[in-house]
Amino acid sequence: MMRQSNILESELTLSLRHTVTGDLQLPASKSISLRAMLLAAMGKGAVTIENTLISEDTLVMKDLLTDLGVSVSFLSESSNGLEFSSNGVCIISGCDGFFPGLEQNRRITLNVKNSGLSARTILPSLAFMLFNPRANCSVFLDGVERMRSRPMSELFSVLESLGSKISFPKQKSSFPCELSPSAGRKITEIGIDCSKSSQVLTGLLQILPFLNSIFSKKIKLIALGSIVSRPYIDLTMHILSKFGCSIVETQPGQFYTSALGVRSPKNFRVEGDASSASYFFASACIGGGPIRVHGISEDSKQGDIKLLDVLKRIGAVVRWSNSYVEIFRKGRLRGIEIDCLEIPDAAMVLSTLALFCDQPTKLTNIASWKEKETDRIAAVVQGLERLGVSVYREGEYSITIHPVPCLKSAKISTFNDHRIAMTFSMAAFALKDEVEQVKNRVLQIENPVCVEKTFPYFFEEFSRVCSEAVPVITVDGPTASGKGTIANHVGKNLGFNVLDSGAFYRSVALIIKRENIDESDHLAIASRAKTLSMRKQGSRFFLGEDDVTMLMRDEKIGLLASKIAKYEDVRRALIMAQRDFARLPGLVADGRDMGSIVFPKGALRVFLTAKPEIRAKRRFKQLIEKEIPCTLNDIFQDISDRDNSDYNRSVASLSLAEEGATLTIDSSSKTIEEVVEIIVSEYKSLS
Repeated sequence: MMRQSNILESELTLSLRHTVTGDLQLPASKSISLRAMLLAAMGKGAVTIENTLISEDTLVMKDLLTDLGVSVSFLSESSNGLEFSSNGVCIISGCDGFFPGLEQNRRITLNVKNSGLSARTILPSLAFMLFNPRANCSVFLDGVERMRSRPMSELFSVLESLGSKISFPKQKSSFPCELSPSAGRKITEIGIDCSKSSQVLTGLLQILPFLNSIFSKKIKLIALGSIVSRPYIDLTMHILSKFGCSIVETQPGQFYTSALGVRSPKNFRVEGDASSASYFFASACIGGGPIRVHGISEDSKQGDIKLLDVLKRIGAVVRWSNSYVEIFRKGRLRGIEIDCLEIPDAAMVLSTLALFCDQPTKLTNIASWKEKETDRIAAVVQGLERLGVSVYREGEYSITIHPVPCLKSAKISTFNDHRIAMTFSMAAFALKDEVEQVKNRVLQIENPVCVEKTFPYFFEEFSRVCSEAVPVITVDGPTASGKGTIANHVGKNLGFNVLDSGAFYRSVALIIKRENIDESDHLAIASRAKTLSMRKQGSRFFLGEDDVTMLMRDEKIGLLASKIAKYEDVRRALIMAQRDFARLPGLVADGRDMGSIVFPKGALRVFLTAKPEIRAKRRFKQLIEKEIPCTLNDIFQDISDRDNSDYNRSVASLSLAEEGATLTIDSSSKTIEEVVEIIVSEYKSLS
């Protein structure tokens, strides 16, 4: 039996880069998406949530609500099949304060996986609904091992004080747990310790209007002590207002509402995720920029937008427009002391941005890092030390990072934490003083798939904006048009690197054979292709340390490469690896979708063609010189068949490359030298 490739055990090798520029459409905010989904489910009537994030965490919430009898559907954004978007539309039919599944006489099992916000908001919702006399079942909740140790005891204590009947099979006040129907206790105020997690307060704020209705009182909710990550509470209050529930803060940390439930809007739109934007804000600082980030506004209620104020202090220029924010570096980056209290998630990227500053960077008030998907303080310190960076821990919640002239090759452990993976991708940029060492330094990210929690296409977008800062010439065309020969000559003339896109598909085909992956299992192949680590030295190709140049030329490997190249998800998976070949001083890339899909903003996009009979004669001559038996008629028929397939396929059609070309050349009556001269002259005229 064939086995599938296990991407969870994989590593992603990021080649080093220097510059970055481009436009980014942000993935939707996870925080807003999850809050809106649950409020819509608890409200009355159908709600269309536009620009919803479709990622691991929102799929967790969808599954929770579906298991509880709520109608939830996701519609992905339309695309040409190879564009990267994690946003879509979510349509939810509200249950008017009571999940229908709770009325059935059964035991419901829910899995929150590693979604802390889902766990801490679904629990209070279930608790008040199980006070309803219609409730006729128990609900068992559990998650991943890390979820069992995340701060939950304060929330469980409050729910039990309200009258919730909760049992704990393993450890008191932690997951797993089971909630059963119970009678609520009438109270006038609730106190909750929010010093470890603001999410427990969010969970209670979202059910506050429903508790008012149940107990016929205006209940006061009091945050005991300091509120960690306070901006997320302001965000919760803002979203509740969109659902007809105005929360009043009479004194600092004291909240109440006169609402008796929520009034769902028919439509709700989620803005872009400020936390996800942080990595591209930092990239612009390191790689120069500019980067224009679309999907978020200057008046955003997300606390992490305040990272831009920090970056301006470090040395960035920030410009807002009506539809985007533009950021770029001006001069050197300055190491400073930064209070991270109000940017709990965005502050993560400052730990690697510090490597590019002129003096040490001190990050304070990072206590909340310890209580996330992993202990992020420990994970960051470990990763930095593996890179050869000195990190000084002052007290429990402050670190000082000292920049170094050169970084070491390193394998970064992500601990299945999306923010660790994205944070350390910044270390793929070359330091100013790295010269010879930069050629050999390797950065590996373990378990890169963990970014699917909030930003499924992070690495693809990261490679794109890095590639768009490099001059790229694409040479697309039908089979036997001479693309490879022309690309090599143009690259040599200009001193540019050369990318043979077909080599990627042959590399994947070789891996399929080596790892015994089912040739028809496009999902397993695509998963493996996402972490393809191929490099080129001169004319030789390497997978890891193995020279696979001759193996890739095997006829069976070539046939398999043609087969898997037709899989949409495989083509999508290889886009990042191909874009990662774009390095200064420039790149010449040949293929069939280089100018249309992989490098659509290439400086010069060439479509190279020739009459079918001319291409057949050229291929016939090549094969005869190699003493390979063939006939001209067979070759002509093969070329005609390939043309028909390439032009008419639904994904990355050759016609797209022809339509998007900025220069079309028919080489039927031209020599190689003449074609090269046309391309080089056209490129130089653009400068």
